[in-house]
Order: sequence, then C-alpha cells, then structure tokens
Amino acid sequence: MENTFLPSDFKVYINPITREVINYSEFGFEEKILPTFDDYSEQDGGYVAVYTREKESGIYSVGGEIYIAGQVRIKGNYLGHIFYPQGYNLGDDISQDKEILEICKKYFPELKGKMWIGGDTGQWH
Repeated sequence: MENTFLPSDFKVYINPITREVINYSEFGFEEKILPTFDDYSEQDGGYVAVYTREKESGIYSVGGEIYIAGQVRIKGNYLGHIFYPQGYNLGDDISQDKEILEICKKYFPELKGKMWIGGDTGQWH
C-alpha cells in the first residue's frame, strides 16, 4: 500500500446512528476534525490511532466507551489496512508500545496514562 500524508485537520464523517466513519461527505453523516500529526515525515510511515476511554477527548466512538482522539504518523508499514510500526509484524500487539506512547503524549498530553494505540488506520488511504 502506498503511504500518503494526511492533513492535520483531517475531516471524517460519522453516522450518528450506525457509528460508521468515512473520509468523504455523505448525507446523514456529521463532519468532525480528527487531529492528525505527522511526527514522522519519510515515505515509509503510517498512522497509529490514539484510543481512550475519556469521552471529552474523543472525536468519535468505535464502540461502547472507547473513543478515537486522533492519529500520529510514525515509521512502519501497512499490511492490508492495518499499520505496523517498525519492528512489529502481522498480529503483534502494538497497543502499549512505550516509545510510541511517548510520541503520542506530545500531541495528546491530557491523555497521559489514559490512552493506547492501534494500527487500524488504512481505511483513509
């Protein structure tokens, strides 16, 4: 999958009934800005999603009380639509990577100790 850079004010559209999230405008969907940070600027990178249970910091819910607060670009590659940071392989759990969470804390300091990461961000490309 070819890596691309997303704008910092990346727009997503959420269906309030089905909670479906897309990156193009469609009738019945609400526009939201998903904070997006390009911490890594080389071509061999992609985005990790920042998850939290803090509703006030969430842009949209992915189910229950789990929210996406934003996304951060780091070094790694997509395998299908799942992003794996450098050093990780298919099926590896990246959610508590201390190094990546430190990077995310720069952009989401209010979520220190209240966030985790995931690589399911390939749907934007």
